[in-house]
Amino acid sequence: MSEDRICAVDFCDRAAVTSLAQQDFCLNHFLAQCYENLGRIDPRSRRRGLFALDMASLRAFVEECSRKALDVCFQCPELDNLQRGRLLDILLWAGELFVVLRVPRVGLRQPSYAEQDSSLTRLAARHS
Repeated sequence: MSEDRICAVDFCDRAAVTSLAQQDFCLNHFLAQCYENLGRIDPRSRRRGLFALDMASLRAFVEECSRKALDVCFQCPELDNLQRGRLLDILLWAGELFVVLRVPRVGLRQPSYAEQDSSLTRLAARHS
């Protein structure tokens, strides 16, 4: 990314490290945008605010997000461990979503409370 570009977020004067959805972002705002948008897209999330876009557009965003996260990993040698961890988390989450969004629309079965309770009981018994 060019040194003369700054982050697109209001009142942020940091240099942009990458772009996402045709907007330039500094590292922290890029990470925040990825997490926010992946959370909206994820059909497994309780805080879904699914975009009014077709599946092809959603998959394209997920692919762009993962590609840009990988680019940042290679272009920014001064990353600290927390930033590296967040970029890896975004890569893994985007990879999962790419697979989930390719599967035909079948509702993900949520375990009932009774099933959750019995599985937690079995796990607790194993570690006693």
